[in-house]
Amino acid sequence: MHRRLDLYTRWAQEVRRRGFFHAGRRVGAAVSGGPDSVLLLHFMQALARELGFNLSVVHFNHHLRGAESDGDEALVRDAAGSFGLDYLSSEAEVGTEARARHANVEAVARELRYRYFFSLVGQGRLDCLATAHTANDQAETVLMRLLRGTGTRGLGGIYPALEGKVVRPFLTVTRAEVLTEIASRGIAFRVDSSNLNVRLRRNKVRAELLPLLAKDYNPEIITLLNQFAERARDDEACLERLARDRGHPWRLREGREERIPVRALMELPAALARRVLRQMLMAARGTLNGLTHAHIEALRSFAAEAQSGKVQTLPGGTMVRKEFSWLVVSPSAEEPVKREFSIAVTFPGKYSVPELKSTFHFKILSRDGPSRGYNSDKLVGLDPQKLRGDLVLRNWRRGDSFCPAGDRGTRKLKELFRERKIPEVRRKGWPILLCAGEVVWVRGFPPARDAAATDQIQQVLIVEEESTRPSEAARKKPA
Repeated sequence: MHRRLDLYTRWAQEVRRRGFFHAGRRVGAAVSGGPDSVLLLHFMQALARELGFNLSVVHFNHHLRGAESDGDEALVRDAAGSFGLDYLSSEAEVGTEARARHANVEAVARELRYRYFFSLVGQGRLDCLATAHTANDQAETVLMRLLRGTGTRGLGGIYPALEGKVVRPFLTVTRAEVLTEIASRGIAFRVDSSNLNVRLRRNKVRAELLPLLAKDYNPEIITLLNQFAERARDDEACLERLARDRGHPWRLREGREERIPVRALMELPAALARRVLRQMLMAARGTLNGLTHAHIEALRSFAAEAQSGKVQTLPGGTMVRKEFSWLVVSPSAEEPVKREFSIAVTFPGKYSVPELKSTFHFKILSRDGPSRGYNSDKLVGLDPQKLRGDLVLRNWRRGDSFCPAGDRGTRKLKELFRERKIPEVRRKGWPILLCAGEVVWVRGFPPARDAAATDQIQQVLIVEEESTRPSEAARKKPA
């Protein structure tokens, strides 16, 4: 009969399999002082010697329990010293901050704690940081999200890795195993008295609901909920990839905006359409904070039913508008361009336009080769052979006229802007391309009729605009 492996050996094998840590890496162990995190520190210290990574101890004092919080910090600092490890710490008056914001204390505590964690990685002091979330934490999270209503991503619970910067190597360990191991090793730890307050929902789920489910329904409820979360994460990853693949040929990027043909979006299965919209919002905003399933469903209805020119505003100032057959996502209202610009260009090449905070890429693509972002058999662009004069990229000016492919005659751009419901404040900085003084390309419109590439042309000139503005996530990133 084979001897059951001890907890550390089984844990270390799983961590090696997942490839969380490597020799030479700078890894932080987030230690609160509770039994889970203290045992994580002991396990990580042993694993660091085996694998050759550099370990530091990280603590964040929330100052929510007065002398108790300071006692937690003292224990963690002493533990770091006993192992001869670097000690990194920060603090915040979380209660004061939560009251000032009229926000949930637990949510503010998590936000400030993780802001500190990410800052350590962002500053290059650590390569990643490990937290001590256990299998019980995972089960509690899944149950709470089920009770409040969530999608597949939410049912995935606590993800084993967060942006490659925070990892959760204890998710395969139960709280019962932690307490047994702590007792057998005689390791000192702290008890957070706030965890005993069952008025807090997570504590109520931990102290009452999970024990009830284990006693009266299934003694393996912790294991089953963890397996359920793992399957949900696998399903979500598959659907995200499929949505990206199906949406990519139709999505266009114009400056800070994302756009997609409404018909292409509506023809997708609902599960993929929701994810394509989330991906577009993420690309435009840099974050999905503040957005819920209800917002995404409202956008699907807006895309299907709203008339051209209608606008819907989302949290954070995000603007979504209908432009004829297109759905357009803009992170916020654009600032008016205060200066005119005019740049001589050649192709292929790229040109920065500081006035727009954008870079323009002039690319030659082949219908027979890769055509990223477009359908290769329907590649719409300019015919390089027809561009015989000097090329100038500049902003729109009064009197500019244009005949887009598919139209019968030349019209003032001002009229076309009005039809597209483009606000006047945005028109002054609207980029256009001239060849020998004639407008051949305008952002968001088909190319000029006399300069457009025909189906027989193999080499096509494409103009792509890339925003150089910092994303919302980057602007919010702590120093």
